[in-house]
Amino acid sequence: MTESIESAGGISDRRAPKRGRVALADLTLIVRPPGRPAQIRAFTDAERAEAATYASETGASVDLLDEKQPQ
Repeated sequence: MTESIESAGGISDRRAPKRGRVALADLTLIVRPPGRPAQIRAFTDAERAEAATYASETGASVDLLDEKQPQ
């Protein structure tokens, strides 16, 4: 197990989340910073203001997550 960082996909940023855990069904908003997939974040409806701030800071927009459930 001595593979290099490059072959393992690079360095990961592993920080504890700022908020407590929420149910997947409670995530209603998503912010996708352009060209930066590692910085995609999902938010609850109660975090709408925080999502808007994050979108503004990263040049992204706040999008609604699809509410359809897979069958």
